[in-house]
Amino acid sequence: MTASGSLLSRLRADREAALLADFPFAFDTLIDTITHVEPVRLASGAPLEPIAKDHGGGTYFLCGEGDGEDRPVLFADSEGSAGVIGTDLREALLLLIGLPCSGEALHRERKGLVMDEQALKALRDEEDEDYIEATEIEDLPGMRAEILDRLGLAPLPPLTWLLERARAAAALDPGHMLLNEEGNAYRQG
Repeated sequence: MTASGSLLSRLRADREAALLADFPFAFDTLIDTITHVEPVRLASGAPLEPIAKDHGGGTYFLCGEGDGEDRPVLFADSEGSAGVIGTDLREALLLLIGLPCSGEALHRERKGLVMDEQALKALRDEEDEDYIEATEIEDLPGMRAEILDRLGLAPLPPLTWLLERARAAAALDPGHMLLNEEGNAYRQG
């Protein structure tokens, strides 16, 4: 969070930023009432605050006590998987915008591959190409730069720094188990 206000308040005040966050980055804050597909709670009993939706019925939540954006961000999809995607909202948005393939990068690291700046850029470029082809976006890198600027997150940090933040978020997962109203746990992911 910066002196110019919270990221969520900037998204609410800047419709163009909110539209970019929604498409192509699947972080929709334009919905009047944000709810998940079913009632959920954290196993710890800590509060969950829904803050955005994705395009497939998933929900982004701020976790824990407080009203600031310095709380972990958990994403729960509509199919029963959930996981922390950022140690705070700033990091979650940087990952969604700057390194949307961080999950795949972490998977490749676990298989013993070195994910340095060059490897991360190649992976992101490959995924960007597939996304551009599927959605017919003309300038994804330009859209990425514009939203980072509008949210006060520019310039994008090195991709290796973003991957380190994804590792830190993944380390929080065990403490943020999501349960449905029957008490069944979402798959960590």
